[in-house]
Amino acid sequence: MIRKNKIAVLKVDSLNFGIKHQNEQETIMLTFQKFLNSIDFPIQILMTTEMLELTEYLDKLEGRITDERNQKIFDSYKNHMKELVEKNSAMNRNFYVVIPEVLNIEIQIKLCEERLHSLNLKTYRLNHKQIVGIFSNIFKSGELLPKLVKNYPEYLEVDGKCHRIIYAHGYPRSVEKGFLDRLISCSGNFDFSLHIKPQPIEQTMILLNRELQKQRADLYSTKLKHQFNPSLEIKYQDTKGVLANLQKGNEKLFDISLYINCRADNKKELRLLAKKVESELNALLIIPRQPNFRMIQGFKSCLPLAKDYLGMTRNITTSALSAFFPFTSSFFKFDDTGIWFGLNKNNIPIIRDIFRLSNSNGMCLASSGAGKSYMTKLFITRHLLNGTKVIVIDPQGEYRSLVEKFKGQRIDLSRTSKTIINPLDLMGHDYAEKRLSLMDLMPVMLGVLSEPQKSFIDQALTESYERKGIYMNDKESWNNEPPILGDVLSSLEKMEKKAISLEKNTLRSLINRMKLYVDGVFSFLNRHTDIDFKNNFVCFDIGNMPKQVKPTIMFLVLDYVYMKMKKDIERKLLVIDEAWTLLSRAEEASYIFEIVKTCRKFNMGLFLINQEVEEMLSSQAGRSALANSSYTILLRQKPAVIESIQKVFHLSNVERIALLTAGVGEGILLMEDEHSELKIVASGEEHKQITTNADEILEAKDEDESTGEKINVKVDENVRVHLSKNLTKGEKEYLVKKGFKEINYKGIEGKFQKYFVKYYKNESFQHMIWIYEIKKYLNKFTDKIEAPRTSKADLIFEVKGEKYAIEVETGKLIEKDKSKIEKKVEYLKQYHGKRYFFFVTNLHLKKKYHKFGSTVDHRGIKKKISNLFKK
Repeated sequence: MIRKNKIAVLKVDSLNFGIKHQNEQETIMLTFQKFLNSIDFPIQILMTTEMLELTEYLDKLEGRITDERNQKIFDSYKNHMKELVEKNSAMNRNFYVVIPEVLNIEIQIKLCEERLHSLNLKTYRLNHKQIVGIFSNIFKSGELLPKLVKNYPEYLEVDGKCHRIIYAHGYPRSVEKGFLDRLISCSGNFDFSLHIKPQPIEQTMILLNRELQKQRADLYSTKLKHQFNPSLEIKYQDTKGVLANLQKGNEKLFDISLYINCRADNKKELRLLAKKVESELNALLIIPRQPNFRMIQGFKSCLPLAKDYLGMTRNITTSALSAFFPFTSSFFKFDDTGIWFGLNKNNIPIIRDIFRLSNSNGMCLASSGAGKSYMTKLFITRHLLNGTKVIVIDPQGEYRSLVEKFKGQRIDLSRTSKTIINPLDLMGHDYAEKRLSLMDLMPVMLGVLSEPQKSFIDQALTESYERKGIYMNDKESWNNEPPILGDVLSSLEKMEKKAISLEKNTLRSLINRMKLYVDGVFSFLNRHTDIDFKNNFVCFDIGNMPKQVKPTIMFLVLDYVYMKMKKDIERKLLVIDEAWTLLSRAEEASYIFEIVKTCRKFNMGLFLINQEVEEMLSSQAGRSALANSSYTILLRQKPAVIESIQKVFHLSNVERIALLTAGVGEGILLMEDEHSELKIVASGEEHKQITTNADEILEAKDEDESTGEKINVKVDENVRVHLSKNLTKGEKEYLVKKGFKEINYKGIEGKFQKYFVKYYKNESFQHMIWIYEIKKYLNKFTDKIEAPRTSKADLIFEVKGEKYAIEVETGKLIEKDKSKIEKKVEYLKQYHGKRYFFFVTNLHLKKKYHKFGSTVDHRGIKKKISNLFKK
């Protein structure tokens, strides 16, 4: 029957409904009602749960690391992400709309896609292979259909996994918008299936009229008996209201059924999960029931077949059904070239690529002490790991330690530094562009200039460039050594000698001001440029620059960065700390806006950090910067500015409260039209690199300066696998020197542990770790164990005088050369008879190896071994 009917499956990206503004929530509800009223065919909304898998992202990220010195930070970052997912039992949830063919499947799909897009929900139509993938994930066998189903009255056992179905038997009279979010956000391994079937209008009208007649008769009967039944009166008024709305065309009537498929490894865990789900349903005033003796029908109703086999339906109107809007929580959706921003409210990592947004500009607004500097350093660290070039303009000298740790290039622009930017250096500009830029720079350096003074400066600049062989119309001459400010001063002094008396005072004023930069306190600018971008991480440190000349330096730095930006199209990130100090001045602000408008063409993103939130929001420059930003990170805010922030960013009251009560490193991420709660989390190694806590910095410094400790290495380097927790710090360092690598892997106890592994020929670390783990478990029963590095077997152990063999397989050998497995089996049979078995590191390999002999995976290895010693 299933084969005769077509179904289509749309994958839907959910949104963060709970933190949206009330007006937005109402708009979503009204649009969802339109979607429901527009369908005249049944649909199924399915939510599936799966373990959060980060391997694909982390592998791609590791492939982009070009500097081996960053490997230690990446390893810490990778292990931290995996441990975080393991610790939080983070589960990913996918949402699907399943559409069965009624008349024309393509028209039905188009209608659903258009209506869902109007809700700002992204949809993706799944192909045949992807639909099969949903089934294989549900069955956990990698196959379209389960191998074995055991049907018990209270639960099902499907391929060794226990399932229990819970259905909604009764619903509350009134609910809030998106009330199912509490269930959807609840942790636990369960699937959610909502069947929606619109009833034909004619049939509905007949049904309601009959129901009204019946209810009216019941009311009349109670009245004759001088009785009062308030629930019947309410029911009558509700039915009457539904009928009125149906006749006006405002409402439709639907048959709905809500099922939850709880999954666990054993009956005890299943019972606990079912109780938890029932508790959540009761909290929503939904009455839960279990379809005892009908579990198989319930299970089939939770598969993406758009068919309600259980049939536990309830009539409900459009407006009431819209409150069931299920796409209310954002789960794991990542850009494979993105960086990890932090965790959302469901403890799911937010991994996004800013270079895939409409533009790659963003900003961070936070009050003092909210974690702004910490977040920025983490942001820079992760972009560097991702292969992005980073340029920082640092007005406070905060990033010196980070630059040192990443072996970046720190350009110290100060009165005594060797590095400086010559204001007259073309720096890749066209000559005409540079001259126009200098006409903006000179008022910043020399103060307000009159029109005659501008003319004299322009003439002096022309002569200075020409004396260096640089001419407007000769492009090849632009590569010649440029003049310095002293050359301009010389030209002005020559002009003064030839000037008439009326012009002398004007020129003398210019000469006096220019002397400050040639012979005076700012003479350190009278030098040639001594800077070269040879590093992926460059920081302009102007923390020690005299405040009187900071505007000039900032102008030159921005000019320099702007020209370097145009030279290549590699990914670049420009970070400007204390951005308001630049945006508050028109000259620097104009340069920033120029970068903002053009940086996308050259694959550069601008990231502004600011704590002067009020000034930023109230100024034209600040609003312009916000208008050109695709993402904004809002950390904790003060009550004094929260009104402005809420108004500018159209935040809901939930978001307002979140920002006022946020802890350090907590806030909201606004990315395009998406709002997400954000918690910034760093790995131990990252934290060590970026911490701004003075006590922690001093403690680390003391550790570095402390005297050497006594180290006594007892570890055997010939043993190829060691458990990290059993080693001292000195032993770990010793093993690393001997070529061992630290690996984070899930062992026989089912939890991640760190191992030190030394690779041997073509043997994988998985193979070595499992031999180590199985041998360690065998030691509980016997000490008569061999682990020969020959072709005999991976492990040979003795049980009551008889030798047994275990062959550990990762699947590589069977893929490369099946005949070698056959030879191995011949050897095992010759020396061990039937006393051998295969252990496979991936449960999907079990089927392939089973034909060669008894085969177990990580779920059955302990039981297999313990049973052998019980005989």
